[in-house]
Amino acid sequence: MFWGIAIAASLFQVLIFVGSVFSSHDFDHSADPNAADSGEALKLLSLRGIVAFLVGFGWTGGLFLAKGLSLLLVILMAIAAGIVFMGVILLIMRLLVSLRADGTLDYANAVGQTGHVYITIPARRAGQGQVEVMIQGRLVTAHAVTDYYQPIAPQTEIVVLAVESRTLLVVSLTY
Repeated sequence: MFWGIAIAASLFQVLIFVGSVFSSHDFDHSADPNAADSGEALKLLSLRGIVAFLVGFGWTGGLFLAKGLSLLLVILMAIAAGIVFMGVILLIMRLLVSLRADGTLDYANAVGQTGHVYITIPARRAGQGQVEVMIQGRLVTAHAVTDYYQPIAPQTEIVVLAVESRTLLVVSLTY
């Protein structure tokens, strides 16, 4: 019985891993249907947690039963090992979730933000200037163009209307 649980759970663990690497779907669903999505991967009674318990339980039980220990002692040791495996998976998942935010700057978050011209922006997209604008809590100097009929001088307050391949389309707030 222990070997069957160990082998089946290990194969299922490999399938979960391969599925999470090569798929955009998350195969980890909490046993609690009312669980919040944000902390779901961190639940102890998730699919990953239960499979980890079964892997630890099965392999420990099979190995120690083969050594001739009593069934009661083997079951207790297998349960303890399963809980340890579950805890390790929980710890690994917490570490992975903490690494999820990569901090990559997304220029689309600049739309609607105000800033100031740093280098003159030529009129009617005749060339690029530069603006300083807050994006994701960071002051960023970015290339900018305008559709306005006059150039926009340095220190002029602007608002970002759109982003076109990391170049901001802006308009002056003072004209």
